[in-house]
Amino acid sequence: MTTEKMTMELIEEAESAPEPGSFDRRQVLHSSSDAFPMEVQVASLESAGYVYVYDTENGDKSVINRNMLETQLSKLRPDGTRFFTTVKPAFEPVKGKLKCLLHKDDPDRGQYDSWGFATCNKSNLISEFQVNRHVQIRHRMEWQTIYEERERQEKEEERNFQRQLLGLATQGRQQTQSQTQADDAGIPGTVIYTPCGCGGQVREGYVIQHTRSKKHQRWEKKNGT
Repeated sequence: MTTEKMTMELIEEAESAPEPGSFDRRQVLHSSSDAFPMEVQVASLESAGYVYVYDTENGDKSVINRNMLETQLSKLRPDGTRFFTTVKPAFEPVKGKLKCLLHKDDPDRGQYDSWGFATCNKSNLISEFQVNRHVQIRHRMEWQTIYEERERQEKEEERNFQRQLLGLATQGRQQTQSQTQADDAGIPGTVIYTPCGCGGQVREGYVIQHTRSKKHQRWEKKNGT
């Protein structure tokens, strides 16, 4: 005998939820025309009603049509427990502070407005993963557009980075070529030279080579150094 309530018990205990959306009895379904001269308006709306269901794992509350209640209650997790129940859990669901990408406060809202995206008030997501999953599931077309734009921007940034690297490499080669040409011509360029008593210039790191030169040795003999 199981302690878990039967599906029919859960259906009977389901708490009624407000009808989502709005119903306007004056709504015109068809305006009069030559082919059909009568105007058709909404007269009544039959609904099975809506009820609350709760995620058995995180306690999240949702509203579903009563006609779908039995189907939702029949969904099971891999361990055999229900996904949803009509009994409010004893624990409070964890509430995050992250917002949907389509929230009115998103930094890219201006771009989304230009694309004609609607706003979303979801603002209690726990992680970036949940943010992305929420948009992927609830706003599929918008997510595809955002994803493709991100891909385009990343590729453009990569191209700009490669261009910068190429520019630095080219600049480095030009500097090396200029220095080589300056050395070949005897021009100090960016290399540091120190004056010597013999009248020559001692290149940094080449002191021994300079002292062995004939000019420097003649100077040393002449001056007795």
